[in-house]
Amino acid sequence: MKPLALLFAMVSMVLPAAAEVRSYGPLRLDFRQAKKMDDSVVIPAKNPRGQLLFVGIHCEKRLFNFTGAENQWKTWSKPETVHEDDIVKDVCNQI
Repeated sequence: MKPLALLFAMVSMVLPAAAEVRSYGPLRLDFRQAKKMDDSVVIPAKNPRGQLLFVGIHCEKRLFNFTGAENQWKTWSKPETVHEDDIVKDVCNQI
């Protein structure tokens, strides 16, 4: 795919979700603030205690990541739960 077409595809992936906050199990993701960063999409989220964290999705490799204590990123991995898998599917297939 040509670079310009790829950029357009990635931007259009994030824009339709701009007005949404979605729940995935215990997490609430704020798609209004989703950002494209390098080869991934980063979305702010809140856990059940209302604590802010970030979720990262790498669509090309279908990988999931999130921040833990002190907003440190964990390692990229395949989705491990149904909720993580749903997040990856939604971000990469629908948005």
